[in-house]
Amino acid sequence: MNIILLGPPGSGKGTQSSHLAKKYSLNHLSTGDVLRSEIVSGSKLGKEASKYMNEGNLVPDEVIIGMVSQKLSAIDSVLLDGFPRTLNQAKALDNELSNLSKTINHVLYFNVPSEELIQRLSQRLSCRNCPNTFTKSENNPSCKSDSSCEEQELYQREDDKPEAISIRMKNYTDLTEPLLNFYKEKNLMTNIDANKSIAEVSEQIDKIIHI
Repeated sequence: MNIILLGPPGSGKGTQSSHLAKKYSLNHLSTGDVLRSEIVSGSKLGKEASKYMNEGNLVPDEVIIGMVSQKLSAIDSVLLDGFPRTLNQAKALDNELSNLSKTINHVLYFNVPSEELIQRLSQRLSCRNCPNTFTKSENNPSCKSDSSCEEQELYQREDDKPEAISIRMKNYTDLTEPLLNFYKEKNLMTNIDANKSIAEVSEQIDKIIHI
């Protein structure tokens, strides 16, 4: 089974992905996490991606498509989180999956009001060692995924700062929303009311994907 999670920044895709990957035995592929790991390693790809991400802009299609294609060829099933983000990426993904004799089974769109998204992103703190995120409103937030996480101070990503959030939202509206029509026409997309609790969102998804 292959699943795509669509939705604007801060809509909760990352929060739900670990539940889905574990319950349905999917390989979780988050392009954001992969890119950030490249940035931390100081690789050529990481340096190229960093200048775009820190400004709240999308990394160019050719960089993302090449990375995802390489990953897809090595796994049986996938949960795509953060890809595709543009219509060009979606069409390239279709071609790649066709070459691998694979298809997309579900596209889940995480729908959240824009004012709630801005609030979520501006309050978000991240762990430097893993994908976990927290909020500034938590009492003494810290990550305890493993011992190396406990040593890391939480931080606010550059693209979660107010000046970058507005750019991210505009990019989403201009480039990503056309994907909704693309997948609607394929009868693959289902709306998720993601302005609910984590448990309620998980329950909606399980009812759709249940196998």
